[in-house]
Amino acid sequence: MTPSSELSVGNTNLTCPQCEDRIDTLHLQPTGESINPDTYLVCPYCETWFFPENGLLYTLYKLDGNAYFGFPFALGGSKMRNLTTVTVGETRRHIVNDLFSGDEFETVQLLGAERKDASGDNRLPIERLDDSYTRASLGESVLVALHPIGPQEIVVTANLQEKADSVVETGDELEVVYDAKLSRANGTNPAWVDLLREAEQAILRGNLISAVPPLTSAVDGGLFRLISLYYVLNGCDQGEAGNRIREKFGDKYGNVYSKDLAKDALNEITGSSLTDAHGPYGTLWHEFHGEHGNRGFRNAVIHPGDESLEEIDRESVIEWFNISVSLIIGGFELLWELDSDN
Repeated sequence: MTPSSELSVGNTNLTCPQCEDRIDTLHLQPTGESINPDTYLVCPYCETWFFPENGLLYTLYKLDGNAYFGFPFALGGSKMRNLTTVTVGETRRHIVNDLFSGDEFETVQLLGAERKDASGDNRLPIERLDDSYTRASLGESVLVALHPIGPQEIVVTANLQEKADSVVETGDELEVVYDAKLSRANGTNPAWVDLLREAEQAILRGNLISAVPPLTSAVDGGLFRLISLYYVLNGCDQGEAGNRIREKFGDKYGNVYSKDLAKDALNEITGSSLTDAHGPYGTLWHEFHGEHGNRGFRNAVIHPGDESLEEIDRESVIEWFNISVSLIIGGFELLWELDSDN
């Protein structure tokens, strides 16, 4: 039975690695049990068993490399676009009653706002404020903002600016368009997924420096989990898989570092590595691990010296975010012998 022959309420971020169909929210855990990263999911279309992480990574593998920032990473998560209204001079509670059972707001992003029925030359430009994803200025007239305050609830405000022109007045109705990321209330994520989510939240809040350490840790943890799950799918239990990695690729204290995983572990299993300068991932690895890359900056954050930290801009951090995800996907490609040119 294929997805197209069934009812649909929207795709999750999970793709079956076997039949390559995105799993619809309606078919995800229909009996309400929780999503656990260490428990198999069963594809509702081809009945293949797979780990939720591999379903997430297969979806990411199919995406463009610049599309990772803003992607819903929580296992079983999804995205939606919606429209609401607000009256200038008021605050409105916007409750979304048609979310699928178990879904809840994670983040929202303001896309646009306009006076109701405005068209053509009557439209006002909208400009994001201070690089915020939740606040914007509509022309020189109105400040618009929205924030999630509950699992299915958003607060929307629209206030006249101090020196507002007369184009928009108190009492006018605005239409507000936003994107929302949804997560599953009964879902549990592996640590590397939550680290990516925390890094994204820091970037959205404008705390750019604090986004860098979790990105580095996400790569370390993501590669460890990928190799661990590979061993589990090849006969080990969870404890044995972790111990095998530490014994084979860790130091004498059992510590395992990202280069041990990206180079030694992947090379032993696949014959290739993420660190090979002539390989498909060498440039990304250098940008991540080099002195002036993500990890270099991260070390300066965690182990500060006498000099102040360098300035860092939003575009650079988002680029590091995308590189971090790309390296995790690179490990996934190597382990499962996927076509890296896909």
